[in-house]
Amino acid sequence: MTRTDWFDDAACRDVDTDVFFPTSEAHADEAKAICAVCPVREECLEYALDTRPGDGVWGGLTAPERHRLIRRRQKAARKSREARPAA
Repeated sequence: MTRTDWFDDAACRDVDTDVFFPTSEAHADEAKAICAVCPVREECLEYALDTRPGDGVWGGLTAPERHRLIRRRQKAARKSREARPAA
């Protein structure tokens, strides 16, 4: 179960949700600016990485940016596993 108690502290709590679902990547700046000063940005990003919403700005990243982050983390995890000595 994913924790969501951080929602109450989010900077976006009282902002129109349309801001966080821009029509294109180019229109995500307003949402990203709000995320940049949010005290729970990291929790929000981890929530989005866990639940993988298909769109919207979460934790300061758009869906394609989150996808790239997931891929980087997967690649780093594979490299880490490969670098471990055999038991």
